[in-house]
Amino acid sequence: MGYYYFMQHGIRIIFAILLNLLFLYNIASAEDKKITVVKEFKDSLQTNIIGTSENSPPYVKIIRSKAGIEYMLSDFKRIRNYTVFDKITVLERELARINFDDMMLIAIMTQPIDNYTLDVKGIFMNETEKKLEVRVDYRHVERTYDIPPKKSIYYHMAVIKKTDLPVFLKVKNLQHKKALASSPSIVLTGRLLYWKYQDLQLVPLKIQRKKSIIYYIKGRQALKLEKYVGKVVTLKGKISREKDSPYEADLEVEKVVEVKE
Repeated sequence: MGYYYFMQHGIRIIFAILLNLLFLYNIASAEDKKITVVKEFKDSLQTNIIGTSENSPPYVKIIRSKAGIEYMLSDFKRIRNYTVFDKITVLERELARINFDDMMLIAIMTQPIDNYTLDVKGIFMNETEKKLEVRVDYRHVERTYDIPPKKSIYYHMAVIKKTDLPVFLKVKNLQHKKALASSPSIVLTGRLLYWKYQDLQLVPLKIQRKKSIIYYIKGRQALKLEKYVGKVVTLKGKISREKDSPYEADLEVEKVVEVKE
């Protein structure tokens, strides 16, 4: 009697566990169903706003018509900047190809900000709650500058199959810390060259593998030094402690010591 009771009771427990596991598996499968992205656009647009920003998460715009595209781009077109104008012209041409009868656009964007990383992990279908979930990791490093840079708008846009489901943004802040420029000033000599987004780079005269460091000069200070591009310059300034690579660093220029042809 005791043996049969134990067997029946045990089978019921095992059956209940299996049902719970199957239920949890179905929920996980529903929530983790990744939506196919037809096309993506991601870049940054440097504004004319100078300064640094507090930590700020991105936001999302859902666009289901060409009118929505025009409204979004009208904000970008207010930025009076030749580089931004060229980028927006290309972006506008690409977005005009979207067939909004079948497709829609999800745009993840930031406010004007400095030192920002935006990483979209994907768009997922939550069948239980009947919604789309955009999962995004972001990182913002607050810095103290001698000469503040121009802020940029970072964006990542995804074209997906059209749906009427609501779209929610799920963000994760990977890092929130403050990086100050190092206190001692140093003197560096190199050739000043263009980099990107109107920024400059100071390249060593002799490149040594795994030893040489390239210094980036950004923002308003880069505009002041633009007349020296192509020349060998000696600069006095501070190096930021926050580095993305051991062979790269941001330089905040205090003084032009010498210029050579």
